[in-house]
Amino acid sequence: MHRRELLRLMGVMALAGLPDGLWAMQHRADDGLSEGHRLITVGGGLTETVFALGAGDRIVGTDSTSTYPVAAEALPRVGYQHTLTIESLLALRPHALIHDGSAGPEGTLTRAREAGVRILTVPGEPSLEGFRARVRTLGQWLDATETARRVIDDVDQDLARARDLRAGFPRPPAVVALMAHGQGNAVAAGRDTKADALIRLAGGRNVFTDFAGYRPVSREGVMAKRPDALVITGAAAADFGGMLGRVPQYVGDTLFLLGFGPRLGEAVLTVTRFLAGESHPRRDARFTDIPSP
Repeated sequence: MHRRELLRLMGVMALAGLPDGLWAMQHRADDGLSEGHRLITVGGGLTETVFALGAGDRIVGTDSTSTYPVAAEALPRVGYQHTLTIESLLALRPHALIHDGSAGPEGTLTRAREAGVRILTVPGEPSLEGFRARVRTLGQWLDATETARRVIDDVDQDLARARDLRAGFPRPPAVVALMAHGQGNAVAAGRDTKADALIRLAGGRNVFTDFAGYRPVSREGVMAKRPDALVITGAAAADFGGMLGRVPQYVGDTLFLLGFGPRLGEAVLTVTRFLAGESHPRRDARFTDIPSP
């Protein structure tokens, strides 16, 4: 680390009430996450999981995507998950920062690590198995393995209900997942995304599998795929929600649908019920009313 950068970090640490050097040396040597450790969590689903495991009182700061439960909204913010700043992190005197691979930039994480903050990464795969691995890992770190098992069991029970429901589908419905990006521009979810995994768990078929990740999409591009249903996050509804006529639409909260935290089973069951036509205010038709081609 350059001398100027070191002096700047020492200044931040001093403002945070940390003895120069002592804090960093002490917590580099400490391998556990005891109840007294101060945590920063990055990623809404991860933050929600830590709360569900009974360790929410250890969190001293979160990123801007951590909006659930209500207690998470009251915590200090350290910025957006991809654009964290070293000052916002060290000002909270954390022992560890936990993320799923989404935290950045890397330079900020490197400087935090050099200042003595443990940077812990949980599995971040956008899948059901990724969810289970994250919960189990956090349960081990937080000495909450039994609670972690219960969280996974609760999700599995909702997934079983969803499987029973989708057994009545005449075919996998063609689904488009739309969400806001940047300045509110809507993007469609391709393969290798949480939205794609959600659609498949709900018994649907993502029509945009010719690309990975998220891409901007036009109204015409969506309609060309002849979707049976749309799953839209609230922020994207203003762009696309009213533009696609009578295509059945589910409009939901981004963290609820894509957090892949303790409410994953509930989210999958909700979308499965929507596709089955059970009940949703934005539904104009039922997928099960649409004849197979």
